[in-house]
Amino acid sequence: MRQSSVTTAAAAAVFFASGAWTPHQGWVAALLSAVQLVPLLWSRRAPAVVLVVVTLATAGHLLLDQPRNTMYVPVLLALYSTPRRWLAAAAALAVGITVYPAKGPFDGTLLAVTICAVAWLLGAERRRALADRAERAARRLHDTLAQTTAVMLVQAETLRAVGDLTDADRERLDTLLAAGRGALTLVRRTLDDLRDDADRPPDLAEVLARLRTAGLVLDRDPVLPVLPRPVRELAERFVAETAVNAVRHNGPGVRLRVDVETGEPLTITARNTLKGTPRTGAGYGLAGLAEQAAAAGGVVTHGPHEGEWVVSLEVPALRVAH
Repeated sequence: MRQSSVTTAAAAAVFFASGAWTPHQGWVAALLSAVQLVPLLWSRRAPAVVLVVVTLATAGHLLLDQPRNTMYVPVLLALYSTPRRWLAAAAALAVGITVYPAKGPFDGTLLAVTICAVAWLLGAERRRALADRAERAARRLHDTLAQTTAVMLVQAETLRAVGDLTDADRERLDTLLAAGRGALTLVRRTLDDLRDDADRPPDLAEVLARLRTAGLVLDRDPVLPVLPRPVRELAERFVAETAVNAVRHNGPGVRLRVDVETGEPLTITARNTLKGTPRTGAGYGLAGLAEQAAAAGGVVTHGPHEGEWVVSLEVPALRVAH
């Protein structure tokens, strides 16, 4: 609200200093000016409603008196906050039509529509940047927390299965396991709300070393070729995610094999022996990987095959450095 207040105050200063409203225009123009400016205080909370109200007031003000370009400054601010493209187009068209009688097609309509379009595009770029930041934070949180929590849960389950524990100790471990699973579920739900890449991928060597302490058996460390940074980040995140899932769903002792086929496309396949009934669908991690791969022109596939759970990544790597 504070930022909206500052923006509204600045817009009002420009509005009145430029003569968009002067006392000789009368009380009707004063009322329309107030309706143009005051709703901007709520532009973040209700951008669509604010844009409609401000546009209607601006159109009325432009038709009431000799129009000035600064009269539609409030519409520009409302457009900046509005994600709805069709509504933004309607607002720009309304402003363009109302300035046409006084200013003509070029100095009036074309100029107004162009400025309105630029204002909306700047807002759209800002919203995209904020969404990307939220997505990067979500993926970073998932990469870190999911891996750490999976290790904790596996260690606790192992201790409960083989440890010499009293009934009270087992109850405490059950409480710990339930809390850990609940926390992981809550985090995944929260991340789903943020979905809509981390700045850097997880440290693959560190992730694999941590998972080995939790019981992961890795046939051999995957050797990735020298790749362009985006492709390498995707490849490392893929290996880390499949390793975490193998331990989380199959417990200590699970054997994971990761095969890397260089070439075009780059193909990485991870497989481990299934334990129990094959799971269906993809969690946040695999779904996120699939989105990243698709954005890079690749694909992620997963599913059971001859008693194994197989996950594969194919991604173009035309710029592989030798």
